[in-house]
Amino acid sequence: MTRFPRIIFDVDNVLADSMSVFCQKASEMLGFKVDKQNIRNHKVIGSIPLTSRTIFRLQSEVWADWKRLAPLEGDLQNKMEAFHMIGFTIYIATAIPLRLTSYVKQWLKKAQIPYDKFFHCSQEYSKSKIDAEALVDDAPEEVQSFIRSGRQGFLYSQPWNFTAKIPGAIRVRNIDHVLKFYGVEKAKGGAYRDIRWLGENRT
Repeated sequence: MTRFPRIIFDVDNVLADSMSVFCQKASEMLGFKVDKQNIRNHKVIGSIPLTSRTIFRLQSEVWADWKRLAPLEGDLQNKMEAFHMIGFTIYIATAIPLRLTSYVKQWLKKAQIPYDKFFHCSQEYSKSKIDAEALVDDAPEEVQSFIRSGRQGFLYSQPWNFTAKIPGAIRVRNIDHVLKFYGVEKAKGGAYRDIRWLGENRT
């Protein structure tokens, strides 16, 4: 059976619910409610009447206030540990400004997210340049670039990527869908189990 030992996870809006906090801050600044449905791309620019400079400042404030950030999904620690259970190496990759990466690492520690290696990405070093077999990301262009290099890309569904059409991409609504793709399911008691070898007799 084919194994995929290295998998990359984006942080913003895949692991951490940073867009919700950003929308709260933008709403306070604009004087009207902004929610995720208003965001047309993951970079936000052009989605709301704020300059790119102001948007970048608010995004920095979101991570400077990292203790407010909630995991995007419940039971995220156990879901991520399930990847280790079946032999994956977990890579965390983020393209946020370098000065903010310490906040991301503190958030990962607080949320008890297991990982083996951390990557800071930039325009010169995108996620597609990381030596790994799979990527989970909410940014269509990142997933598309990864797939073009002959690897597996999972597009994590968010309002800003609903209309994205990427040949070869697997759209997922949560981390459980990624685990299921690799043959791992959540049992009734809440524990994750490898069901690849159960075949038709699985219960």
